[in-house]
Amino acid sequence: MAKKRVEKTPGFGKLLDVWIAPDNAGDPVGCVATSFTFSPAFFEEECLARFLQLDSDPTEDGPVYLVEREEKLAQVSCAAALVDQHHCRGGRSLRWDLMSARLPQGLQHAKVSLLYWSKLCRVMIGSANLTEDGYRRNLEVFGVVDFRPEGEAPVSCLLETVAFLRRVAEAGAVGNEASPPLQRWHAFLDRVVTDCSTWGVTDQKLKRSGLQVRPVFSGNGYRSVFATLRELWPGGSPPETAFVVSAFFDPPDADNIPAKELWKLLRQRGEATADFFVTGEEVPGEERVFLNAPESLLLAQPGRARARTRFHRVVVPEGRSLHAKGIRVENSRWILYQIGSSNFTSAGTGLGNTPNFEANLVYLMDSNRLPHARKSFDAAFPDGELIDLEGGVQWKPRPEEGEEDVGQNLLLPLCFGDATYDVDSHQQATIRFSISGSPPSGWELMTDGDSIRFWGESEWRNTGCPEVYDVPWNDERPPSGFWVRWLGSEGTAWWPVNVSAGEVLPPPEELKNLPLEVLIGILSSARPLHRVLKEFLSRRKKAGSDRGDGVTVDPHKRVDTSQFLLQRTRRISWALNALRKRLECPAVTLECLRWRLRGPVGVMALARALVREAKSKEEQAFLLSELVLELARVHPESKPGCLDADVHRAEIRSVIEDLLPLVPEISMEGPENLKQYVSSIFEAVLT
Repeated sequence: MAKKRVEKTPGFGKLLDVWIAPDNAGDPVGCVATSFTFSPAFFEEECLARFLQLDSDPTEDGPVYLVEREEKLAQVSCAAALVDQHHCRGGRSLRWDLMSARLPQGLQHAKVSLLYWSKLCRVMIGSANLTEDGYRRNLEVFGVVDFRPEGEAPVSCLLETVAFLRRVAEAGAVGNEASPPLQRWHAFLDRVVTDCSTWGVTDQKLKRSGLQVRPVFSGNGYRSVFATLRELWPGGSPPETAFVVSAFFDPPDADNIPAKELWKLLRQRGEATADFFVTGEEVPGEERVFLNAPESLLLAQPGRARARTRFHRVVVPEGRSLHAKGIRVENSRWILYQIGSSNFTSAGTGLGNTPNFEANLVYLMDSNRLPHARKSFDAAFPDGELIDLEGGVQWKPRPEEGEEDVGQNLLLPLCFGDATYDVDSHQQATIRFSISGSPPSGWELMTDGDSIRFWGESEWRNTGCPEVYDVPWNDERPPSGFWVRWLGSEGTAWWPVNVSAGEVLPPPEELKNLPLEVLIGILSSARPLHRVLKEFLSRRKKAGSDRGDGVTVDPHKRVDTSQFLLQRTRRISWALNALRKRLECPAVTLECLRWRLRGPVGVMALARALVREAKSKEEQAFLLSELVLELARVHPESKPGCLDADVHRAEIRSVIEDLLPLVPEISMEGPENLKQYVSSIFEAVLT
């Protein structure tokens, strides 16, 4: 039966679809995102899973999902979320960075996602936080701009977004030196600029099409939203009408500066109208309406007769909330529509002394050139029921007066800098803490849901109060963070942990010390790792449940022919050949290449398995020499957007040098021709 065609409502879409790679987008390279409120589990299991193109499910596939997630995250150059310090907390995989924006004033309120696949770079700016509510329940607004080779998007939009992401990350950092996650953040943005700065058109060329797209940022170092909108509005007649949608406004007893700035955008003579789209509710038993807005919006209206302010009640389905933010101004020819994170508040629009970092997209449309485009703009603006102000209105702003709720979370004092998971030269895992200034008295770090003390002020002072100190970490898995408390804190703050580099992280249990036969099966298969591993785990589970005593009854099955020398050598040869072909494929990131070489199913893992399971030193030396010979035969392919072949060869040579100590000394009684064969291979390869 043919599938029914799903009709999409104009102006509506699913936010999570933005994280899915379009056709021919290429392999994932990296992604960074910013948010105010945040859910680590949602970001990891929903957003990153789509970006990485995972096909396993965390609730159904268990360890297979963990393996696929670790494998694909290990191969991207950067995956990171920058979250306002009020909401930066929670458990997660340390394969991606969680960075706290610890601003001295204002909030990190922007919602920007920059996703880069090898053949497409996507910028998404909107109103939705990286939470279940933001992406699945609230009424939100967002815009997407895609950049690809020979694309038609304005490249200035990409470069300005990159500059903003750098600035907000730097502004929220603590300490003088760049932390490892901040270095990865900047390195990823460097690559985006290097690779994609020609993937688009100039603003002038786009202007001739009748539609322009520009980002509008506000916050420390940026002008106000209204100053930028005045600059973007084309010369000639000013706007006649303004439409504003917002859930939050300045406190009701404050002078409404944003409303006054809005009126300055509109024509100063003749008819002008400001329409506000807000939520509201009927007063039970009466004909009055509670409007979730302050009366100051109405009082800001100019005193001239032909200026008017109207209010529209946005009807939101039960269980959902209005969270979209937008400012639209227009006249008979032009429409300028701003969407994004800016609430209609002083902090949200960049006015006053404590502006938030905000991010918006502006669409400017010339209806003389695009007469039918107005319908698209109308579809992307929420509908509302006009409210009769003479019929009785009660002003009832939402409880979080002035801005979205910062919650009750205790903030981490600025004296606590970075917490970094690392592994030293002796393979001892450590947490490197950066502490400066004068921490609060009696501070201590807790694990396991604030129940076990890990480290604290007494140990720190006993070591001389160093600014950087490495504390051994002896648990199997690294921590995602620590709870911090101190005398009089009346609660705990969250100190997130990030890694010095991805390769220091231990592999999942399912990938530790895989048997040689399993590695051979993985390397010889054209299927993805997690699918091969799923079958292996299923077989192992079945084998353990078929007979509790572990005795094999079938006499044919009791003979393990895979261990016969000839068949064993033949299977290893197939695996080495497949490994060489795998290494010859282009890699979009250095992390991807190093996963192939040094990951739990890479070259070094295979070498260690050969050492463990070789039947003799002679066999061990021979098989390792065969592995080195295959590595020497690798001829990496070069493709646009991928690593240079010279980088491949340098990394492979480094692995060959690390393999040399694994080759055992062959005894005097060993075959002379084998000794000569082994020494000739390494001599030829390393000279």
